Amino acid sequence: MAKNSSKASFIPLLVAAIAIVLSIAITVITRNQAHAFLLHLIGYILTPLVVALAMGWDAIDQRKKTGADAWFEKNTKFSLILRILTGLSFIIALPHISSMAKDIAEKLAS
Repeated sequence: MAKNSSKASFIPLLVAAIAIVLSIAITVITRNQAHAFLLHLIGYILTPLVVALAMGWDAIDQRKKTGADAWFEKNTKFSLILRILTGLSFIIALPHISSMAKDIAEKLAS
């Protein structure tokens, strides 16, 4: 009797996508707000940090499962999508970085 093959988890991809959507939402919500440092810090943590961690999670998970299970099916598309999302997340983080820098500069100038 053949063993069922296991497949790569889509959860890291889902976590990365949710982090990007939340970060964009924070950018839109705080667009007209001054001194929203905490929200921008959360947005910065979501992108690129959470997205990069999701990429690492996927790589480690697929590598461990490949070694432990002979029937494991890698999904290189997930890894490729996560690499692209990680690159995009650095661009998405720019408004958060800029807003935090402005808030810090205002605090230091006063």
